Amino acid sequence: MKRVALIVLGLLFFIASPLLAAQVPATHVVSPKWLAESMNNPHLVIVDVRSPKEYNAGHIPHAVNIPKGENFQKGAFGNIEHVLDTPEMITNVFRKAGISNDSLVVFYSTGANQKGWTFATREFWTAWMFGLQNTALLHGGLEAWTAEKHAVSTEAVMPKEGNFAIHDMSLSSVATWPHIYYALATKKVQFVDAREPAHYNGTDTDKRLLKHGHIPGAVEVAYYKFVKKHGNYYEMITPAEAKKVMSESKVSLHKPIIDYCNTGHLASADWFAIKFLAGAKHIRMYDASMYEYTRSSLPVEK
Repeated sequence: MKRVALIVLGLLFFIASPLLAAQVPATHVVSPKWLAESMNNPHLVIVDVRSPKEYNAGHIPHAVNIPKGENFQKGAFGNIEHVLDTPEMITNVFRKAGISNDSLVVFYSTGANQKGWTFATREFWTAWMFGLQNTALLHGGLEAWTAEKHAVSTEAVMPKEGNFAIHDMSLSSVATWPHIYYALATKKVQFVDAREPAHYNGTDTDKRLLKHGHIPGAVEVAYYKFVKKHGNYYEMITPAEAKKVMSESKVSLHKPIIDYCNTGHLASADWFAIKFLAGAKHIRMYDASMYEYTRSSLPVEK
């Protein structure tokens, strides 16, 4: 009986191994080595979020192109730009990229500058909110991939259409007006501003904003605090370093957080780093951010 049990356990291990291999790390960050070793995984979908021009000039083999903004409504929605498209259109974008509900999706952008990773986090956040959670970012982006001497392709990828469908959504990842009102009224939620100092301090000349400054009580934790230069590219800091950033900023990881920027782009980077690297349990991103907030009668601070 013992031998039979061992055989059964062995068979279960080999059956489960492909499933386990399809799961991303708890940090939702994968290395170029991890990605290279996962290339033969039939569930893997690699998404390059750069512009079509950049994609065509050279991308990771088998990567499909979903440029940042592909999931946005064309033009402004009322007075607000960069609003997510309809569920039907987002479903269509994902399916055309070959994404199904059981896909393992790795997003990447450039790692050549401090802001590059924020393009990938924006697409990651959208996928996460719409229920795609076996997802990850490539550590260091395309530049880290090439620095490790992995191949680059100029061949356009035309994947087999996926069957992604929205079965559930991670609504706990997004902050809307009631969340903003509650946070302002009760002071029970911490605001984190992901923008650069000029925007936070209100010294910018950004014409998209009708008022300048930050949401009252917000703490500035700029997106670039979560990356560091490694050789010729920027990569995300470690979980321990991310926790230190939050501690030094005096933002508690044990209390609810709402982070924002101007349009939900830079805030997606803070949301990712604070949630997956620093380990905050309750963080929402205010997608419409200051573009919407400054069009209300709510106050700002400088």
